[in-house]
Amino acid sequence: MSTAVQIITAEEQALKLEESLSVIRQQESAMRKCLESKGKLMDALKHAANFLAELRTSLLSPKQYYELYIAVFDALSYLGTFLKDNHNTYHLADLYELVQYTGNIVPRLYLMITVGTVYMSVPGAPVKEIMKDMMEMCRGVQHPIRGLFLRYYLSQGARDYLPVGNSDGIEGNLEDSVKFVITNFIEMNKLWVRLQHQGHSREREKRIKERKELQILVGSNLVRLSQLEGIDKHYYRETILPAILEQVVQCRDVIAQEYLLDVISQVFPDEFHLFTLDLFLNATANLNPDANVKKIILTLVNRLAEFSAREAENEKATADKATSDEQEVTEKLEKSTLEDYDENEKEEKLEPNEPEVEVRRGVPVNIDLFEIFWSLVAKLLEARPNLTISDITALYVGIARLSLNCYPERTENIDKILELVLNKLDAVKDTPEAHSEATVGNVLELLELLINSFSRLLTVLELKHFLPLLSSQPGKSQKVVAGAVVDSVLRSKNHIETVEEAEGVFNLIHILIVNSDGNTGTNAKVSSGVSNLIGDSEGEEELDETKLSAETLANQSKLAKVVHLLRNRDTEVQAKLLTTARKALAEGKQFVQFTYPALVFAALRLVRRVPKDSDQLGSLFKFIQYTIGDINRTGKSNKALRLFVDAGAIADQVGAEEASYELYAQAFSIYEEGISDSRAQYQAICILASSLQSTRHFSEENYDTLVSKCALYGSKLLKKPDQCRAVYLASHLWWGVEIPALGEQEETSEFFRDGKRVFECLQRALRVADGCMDLGVSVELFVEILNRSLYYFERGNEQVTAKFIVGLIELIQRNLENVKGEAQSQHFERTLQYIEEQKASEDEEESARYQTIVY
Repeated sequence: MSTAVQIITAEEQALKLEESLSVIRQQESAMRKCLESKGKLMDALKHAANFLAELRTSLLSPKQYYELYIAVFDALSYLGTFLKDNHNTYHLADLYELVQYTGNIVPRLYLMITVGTVYMSVPGAPVKEIMKDMMEMCRGVQHPIRGLFLRYYLSQGARDYLPVGNSDGIEGNLEDSVKFVITNFIEMNKLWVRLQHQGHSREREKRIKERKELQILVGSNLVRLSQLEGIDKHYYRETILPAILEQVVQCRDVIAQEYLLDVISQVFPDEFHLFTLDLFLNATANLNPDANVKKIILTLVNRLAEFSAREAENEKATADKATSDEQEVTEKLEKSTLEDYDENEKEEKLEPNEPEVEVRRGVPVNIDLFEIFWSLVAKLLEARPNLTISDITALYVGIARLSLNCYPERTENIDKILELVLNKLDAVKDTPEAHSEATVGNVLELLELLINSFSRLLTVLELKHFLPLLSSQPGKSQKVVAGAVVDSVLRSKNHIETVEEAEGVFNLIHILIVNSDGNTGTNAKVSSGVSNLIGDSEGEEELDETKLSAETLANQSKLAKVVHLLRNRDTEVQAKLLTTARKALAEGKQFVQFTYPALVFAALRLVRRVPKDSDQLGSLFKFIQYTIGDINRTGKSNKALRLFVDAGAIADQVGAEEASYELYAQAFSIYEEGISDSRAQYQAICILASSLQSTRHFSEENYDTLVSKCALYGSKLLKKPDQCRAVYLASHLWWGVEIPALGEQEETSEFFRDGKRVFECLQRALRVADGCMDLGVSVELFVEILNRSLYYFERGNEQVTAKFIVGLIELIQRNLENVKGEAQSQHFERTLQYIEEQKASEDEEESARYQTIVY
């Protein structure tokens, strides 16, 4: 027979499909009318045979033929429902014989299956005989596509009526059902495999595509088998799996073997796979050499790994429930009588059950899944030396996942895998495949799997071959793993308590430290010596944060958070942890501006824990000093100044006057040499003044030196308004006030106060304000100075007299007449209102004081 008639265009195929569907719709309509009319069943069957004849075509693609099949299936479903509802009127046994006289074999068998499956649903029907007869008759269609769909229809029709009992009668039993499904599976697989030999050889790719479109029809039989009730693991091992595997191996077809073994792995219970592991794995050794064994093994390995993970969760839940139940039983036993106990004991004396094998995490203890698959892959590598490195690494990723889920405590298994993967990669390191996307991706998946599987990162650090394998990978992979390490550490919130663990963690995340954005930092020198505190900054570049990616900034933030997880109760060990962190983070060069502040605050937290008379305190402050100096060398003078001020304040709080003085002095040095912007200078003066005013442990000489310096710098600011405000703010440095947090009170505590210096600051501020060219600005500053003067007047500074305040009010009033803006006027009015309110105060002393202000 010529194949020319089968080669038609896509348009012709679409036209043929539409014509066939039209015929089916017409004949189905006629069949329904006949079924609705009494005594016209034969005519209905003729119409059914007519639309079934459309399934005889060989001109359609599998996808189009399936569309045709669905239309026919819907029509036959209506016929089957009618026959079932009217089986008392029309004897199904006679109809079963009658439809077999249909002329063409395809319509004949579809009608036969339709009637036969309905007949199987009737009580007392010879199900066993019907199943056998339909199976034999279906052998009459050997065209691959027509035969596959016919047998698929047989499988669909019979699935709900397959016997599952153990009777030897005509109704059949489970063994008959299993034989029926397996036989249908074998015949369908033969048809499916035969499809590859249809047509011209140049259409091979097209046929492969068509076969993959049809594979679900064959696999449906295995799904049917898995759904049969009454099958246990022993019956599956002895009867079902050997028959399936025999067909899979004997067909020698790559597509069939890969697909069917995948289906077997997916549809049958995990317990069955554990019980038949040897049979399945032996079959994989006998497959076509071109079959993708990696994919087959990985499917099973991943299935068992997921099963073990689920069982581990279930075991935990069961253990929790058992504990609860045990407590409940104990309470009941305590309440029950001795007679009740004896009676219950007699009832429970039953025949002893067959001893069961202990199961842990879903796996019997007498089955070592790791060793089984380890040996299997070793044999596979010997048998298939041409297996690619990407396939090898993928296999070992699967085995690692299996070991982690089934035997989480056996870390030696993981190290064994890491060593082998490292050796395999080393053997092909000069080949392109070693650096292929698939291989690199598999190794990355393995490394990330380990990071995310162990609750403590220390476990990963104990794996000898983890770091060497990580180091062998491209920078991009190392960066991803480092990110996973940081995320794991931060997610677990477990403290890093030893120097060894800290060194291990920083080794793992080293690439994030030195290469956070794919480019190393600038060549800024970061040392630990005194020379870098302020030092020569020649040749250094400031890192432009605006040019850094969001990912880089996020990574630096995470690195800083890791610093805060360095915790140990022993202060000396804690100091060593911080030193380790500083050494590691210093590799980031300019990036220390993001990470070192966390180190500074961690050290300041440690300072509070160290005894005040300990030698360790001095070392810690030197550590802090050098660390902030490194930040300053990156060009972040403002940040460094603030940190020096914070450190100086903490040093004062713990009574370390010498360290505190030095830290404040460093802040002033940075101000002198590193801050040039006028606004930043003003903010720095405010910060310094605020911090110095709250110090308590300086000698009068040291304190006076520092505050005088602060006031001097304030008076030299570029802009007059900034000068004015800095000077009157500096006045507070000579007027200490109570800090409630320290338990201080105005009446009982002694404070450093010098009213004369305060008044001098106010007068200087007034002169600076008067020197402003803008009268509106001058008036606003006058009002601010007035408010500040009222503050000191109220607190008893004898240098700030009522006469001075009245003079200041009159000065503002004279100048206010020439100012157009309302802001200054409103500010001044609020101040005068406050004075009047204080005059009317119920506090007699306060009222009397303000009564002296007459304007």
